[in-house]
Amino acid sequence: MRRRMHLIPFTITVPPEKRDPLLTEKLLAERDGIMAWAVQGCLLWQSQGLVQPKSVVSATEEYFEAEDAMGRWMSERCNQGVNHKALTATLFNDWKQWAELSGEYIGTQRRFSDALLARRFEKWRNSMGVRGYQGIDLKQPTSLPARSYPYNDD
Repeated sequence: MRRRMHLIPFTITVPPEKRDPLLTEKLLAERDGIMAWAVQGCLLWQSQGLVQPKSVVSATEEYFEAEDAMGRWMSERCNQGVNHKALTATLFNDWKQWAELSGEYIGTQRRFSDALLARRFEKWRNSMGVRGYQGIDLKQPTSLPARSYPYNDD
């Protein structure tokens, strides 16, 4: 999606009193020149490729950062690196709390696990067979309700 989406920031709104009521007629009168400009731009694009303006690159990056709830959770709440590991349930419990407070969609634990795999965290199991992920843990662990049996949390 990042490769295909380019956000064009429209940062100016013309106030109603400054809007040109004859704009349509003026553009129609210039239609041949506008078409020639569009064709010239198309030929330039075909020969040189598309070079995005910095404002488009910046706006697109900002959009994806704002839409990446899991990325925000990870930067705020998690440590990452080869020496880190945590149980899936521990991570998901913290995600649920963070997402609820942030107004983000929580989803299922399965969806959460798939998202961690998509970010290339590796699955592991502790000595009791409880599943978790290697390469990530919490900066400040949250406590989960005690369970008296091993559970499959994937």
